[in-house]
Amino acid sequence: AQRRRRRHGKQQQHCRHHEGGSTATSLSSSSSTSMITPEEKEKENDPATTLSAVVGNRRKFNGHHHASTRIKNMNASLTKSRITIVGGGGGGGGGGDHRNHKDVASSSSRRLLKAKMKEARLVEKLLFDAVDKMKRSYITQRSQSYIAPPSKLFPSVRQCNAALATFGDAGEFRRALTLFAQMKKSASLFSSMSDVRDRKKSATTTATTTSCQSTIIDNNAHSNSSTARGGDCNETNKYDQSSANEVVPPPVMIHSIDLVLDPPKPTLVTYSTLMSRAVSLGKPRVALRLWNLMRNQPNFYTKVLVSRKKRDDRMPSISARREDASLELKLVERDRNEDVIVPDVIFCNTLMNAYAKLGEHVAARSILNAMLGADGHEGIPRTAPTAVTYNTLADACKVAGELGAALEVPELMMARADATGDGSALPDARTYTILISTVARKKKNDKEARDVRSGGENDPDMAFALLNRMINEGITPNGVTYCALIDACSRCRRNDLALNGLRIMLKQKSKASLSSRRKNVPMYHQQALFNEVGAWTAAINACGKTGRTDTAIRLFGTMQKFGVKPNSVTCGCLADCLLKSTPIRMTETLDVLQYMKNEGLVPSEVMFTSLMGIALTLAEEENRSVIRRDGLQVQIIDKSIGQSGIDPLDTDDDTTTSEAIILYSELMRFLIDDGNDDMLLKVFLVFQEMRNAGAHPDVACYNSLLRACALMGDIERAQDVLRRMDFDGIEANRNTWREALKAARKAKRSDFADSIWDAAVTCHRKKDFAPFMPKASDVELLLDVYVSELGGTNNHQVRSVLNKKIMDLYEGIVSKLESRGFHHQSLSIDEIEENQEFMLAVLRAAVSYELHGSTDDERRQARNLAVEIAGFEIFQRRLSHQVDGASKKALRLARDWMHTY
Repeated sequence: AQRRRRRHGKQQQHCRHHEGGSTATSLSSSSSTSMITPEEKEKENDPATTLSAVVGNRRKFNGHHHASTRIKNMNASLTKSRITIVGGGGGGGGGGDHRNHKDVASSSSRRLLKAKMKEARLVEKLLFDAVDKMKRSYITQRSQSYIAPPSKLFPSVRQCNAALATFGDAGEFRRALTLFAQMKKSASLFSSMSDVRDRKKSATTTATTTSCQSTIIDNNAHSNSSTARGGDCNETNKYDQSSANEVVPPPVMIHSIDLVLDPPKPTLVTYSTLMSRAVSLGKPRVALRLWNLMRNQPNFYTKVLVSRKKRDDRMPSISARREDASLELKLVERDRNEDVIVPDVIFCNTLMNAYAKLGEHVAARSILNAMLGADGHEGIPRTAPTAVTYNTLADACKVAGELGAALEVPELMMARADATGDGSALPDARTYTILISTVARKKKNDKEARDVRSGGENDPDMAFALLNRMINEGITPNGVTYCALIDACSRCRRNDLALNGLRIMLKQKSKASLSSRRKNVPMYHQQALFNEVGAWTAAINACGKTGRTDTAIRLFGTMQKFGVKPNSVTCGCLADCLLKSTPIRMTETLDVLQYMKNEGLVPSEVMFTSLMGIALTLAEEENRSVIRRDGLQVQIIDKSIGQSGIDPLDTDDDTTTSEAIILYSELMRFLIDDGNDDMLLKVFLVFQEMRNAGAHPDVACYNSLLRACALMGDIERAQDVLRRMDFDGIEANRNTWREALKAARKAKRSDFADSIWDAAVTCHRKKDFAPFMPKASDVELLLDVYVSELGGTNNHQVRSVLNKKIMDLYEGIVSKLESRGFHHQSLSIDEIEENQEFMLAVLRAAVSYELHGSTDDERRQARNLAVEIAGFEIFQRRLSHQVDGASKKALRLARDWMHTY
């Protein structure tokens, strides 16, 4: 702890050294009380200034617990400033660029996102409070003659951009839009208040000047008065000059948030951040609306150019304006007094990506033309395109299915490289992967003229030609490239060519291993290509679509021999083709699902929805297969006896389980293993969907519901499930009662556990069911319920009742009490007494009851039980190191009582 405190102190000193004394300046300015002017009085009443002083005093008192220090310590490995966390440098007053982002996967990234979310919420609160204060102050100051100068209320635009990026990455895009609206509102209110302040200041100056002139005229008659008024005039001018030349103090720091004078006016980075997050969240049309909003802003560069030309009384033609475009842009960017929004190449790529998601390749091409200086998209300046620009254009052609337009992209890239001599924009692996993925994507339409460059509708030869061209140009294909190739063959329903593409990939791996330093490397030790699992998944999907189910199963096993592990998408594709085959391959499907459980793979939403649809279809077919003979319903399906993946405790050997029920049960088990917060709701929704489909749940389905209730500790739902089982006539087995007891243990409800135990023991008396014969593990589970509730209460009366229950449980087992089901041969008293943990719990209960019992007879009985247990052979040996102190103390007391007899 001392080393940690010293380390925090050093880091705090380091942060203060780099801050350049800004905190000390703000503290000294806030603590000064001499020479109070109207400005300082207004600042003293300002809550932001008061808050800054409180934060400054808190820093002096407890610096190493400050939030900004913790955040800087967390981000110490990320560079000098906080903008590097979310993006690169920016311009136009907007600060860091937050457009390039990645998914948060690792635990460190999750902790970093949590810290960034905390800071983003603080920025949001400060901005909302600043807007509210500006509204109140604008209403009150419009009727006053004195207008207070602006105070430091606003977070900087850099912090607001970071908050927008954080909300977008967390999926809270609506919250990001609300923060953006507050940024615009704060800028508008600030502009209105500035206009009012300037008008009143000019009116005050005019009145003072008029008063001075009248004083000079009447100087002979009123010399003393004129001197006084002249002094007032000079002092007023001096005050105006001092306020005009006032030095702006450094920004106030509140929990690592910079409070500044100017409101966070949206900049290019602001719009670019929102547009990129909208595209990543599948909202490209929102990104286009943001582009139209930005283009109509008065500080957009086209608006600025038009206003300047009107001011200079010259309106050139369109051609002349294009020729002078680069010069005018330089003049606009050189102007430091206006925050002009000029789109850069990253913004153009983001806008083109929005059009690409919609498949509007013509609009994307117009953006590229405008960037090259030709007639193109309105509002896009002349900017040098990059390889990302051309790849985004190819992606737009892919979404539209226009292979002919996509084939022009490599030619454009090569022509650009020849013209500029820049080889960074040449076609790469991503370019050819997109082109291959575009093959055979567009359906044939008789109304449209066919592009001869697009090839045939079911002809993947163009994909192989592009692959050969890619290899001839010295570009190495990766797993994504082969995945696109095999997908193109799958769309053409040519599984033979799909397998040929897989063989080409394996040959490439073999050549790479032969050319490496390591010779004779086994195939399962060869280095996998990037995203090679996607190529295998595409091959399995291609075989499944054409009905070659056995080939798909062999590929699933072969890929593991080549060192490639299937993921959830691979398992989903195989399970889908197994369930859609004729007849249904339920055994192999359960094996795939069991593999996913063993590997910890969670089904994707697409896979889960597909399995739900297949289960619904199976249930409807099974309902149609029910026939009536002599007034009785007869089920003609008999396929699922002894299927793998089903708990033997949940099924009986002489019963048949439908395939739909098996699939629904597996889906519920997957949801339970996932362990999300809304797991219980999803499990019950699947169960309700199963009943709505006409399927009749078996004991395994009900046990899955009880398992979900046990994990969440919801005993009310567990009771409802048990009542529903009794109403449907479903015989509960041992697994049913155990899951119900686990729910009671999670909820720490011994009364519910007792009712469950009594219902299990007496169930066979009410109906013709097999009796519940408890084992030692069942009794231990009942004891765990008592112990868990005992550890969660401090009420002596409740603890005495629980201790009495524990002692009665052990005495009932010893006496083979029939009313509680302890008389069955399945329950061995020797196994119970050899369980050290069980006997220590009984010993603790007996010692505690001896000390806090209600009557002398009960205390004497508890003492005798404790002495008897202390004399067991298991306690004559050395205790385990896992035994807690309370158990050791109880054992010492029982041994002392033993020696007193």
